[in-house]
Amino acid sequence: MSLARPLALLVHKSPSKAFARFPLIQPEIQAPFASARRLFDYLRADPAAASALNATYPKRGIIKTAATHNASTDQKFTIDLSPARTDLIPSALRGTLGAQGLDDVLGFFSGAVTLYVDPLLRALSALAGADFAPAHAARNLNFRLCDYHPATAAPASANGCGAHTDYGTFSVIFQDGTPGLEMEAADGSWVPVPGDATVVLTGWCAVVLSGGRIAAARHRVRRTPGVRRLSAVLFAAPDLDVALRPLTGVVPARRFSDTVMRGEIDVRWFKETMGKTWRKREGNEPGGVRVSQDSEIEKLIWG
Repeated sequence: MSLARPLALLVHKSPSKAFARFPLIQPEIQAPFASARRLFDYLRADPAAASALNATYPKRGIIKTAATHNASTDQKFTIDLSPARTDLIPSALRGTLGAQGLDDVLGFFSGAVTLYVDPLLRALSALAGADFAPAHAARNLNFRLCDYHPATAAPASANGCGAHTDYGTFSVIFQDGTPGLEMEAADGSWVPVPGDATVVLTGWCAVVLSGGRIAAARHRVRRTPGVRRLSAVLFAAPDLDVALRPLTGVVPARRFSDTVMRGEIDVRWFKETMGKTWRKREGNEPGGVRVSQDSEIEKLIWG
């Protein structure tokens, strides 16, 4: 008997019957989408400011614009932030961008961390039967803004974000009210999520740490050409030096690969290695992916 189930919490004031099977919590914070929209528009209109922001994190850049030149990739613009990356932004640029919405965005994410991270780690600990907190002591957090309204060579494309499962422990997705987010059901069908719901989805690290008692939640975004949709995502993952294996005291609910059970990989390696397949899909890494990113991860995790 499988004990695994994804943690998929919908924060929605008036949930539909389709989502009655998911636990619901009331929203406590609203994402500043007007400020996020202003920030995206400013960076699009000022290439020098966008380049200066990307230069603060040259390894990956902060603004991803693959959709502007590759219609086969995810059709979205993204701004990827974190506490560490934010600290690298020069004060003058920070002041300029702060007035264009960045301060509101960072203030929101700071509030979301305070409201959600520790309670969700406690919820996961209860499901797994082991304490998740020590593996998340250093707060490996990332913040992402997504703008599903690119000008592309194929504006009719409905692919906002390809089907995938997040690498980390959990992700909190805030939406601007526009539908498009879908979650994969047990039978393989795709279930639309209400556009004004805030969703908490578990990722691959939660699967491993829990010994398979928590499943990963696969999801995707379908965009409506000509309709702008924004989302803000808080990602939480174990500390980078944590060994990716079931937590001490957890009896695995199913067999993992020998690589996982021996603790031969850590979260840093997993993030970097798996991230390459995600960036290829997004168009931010050279080359293409012949198989789905989830199938590659499944082979690594399960053997």
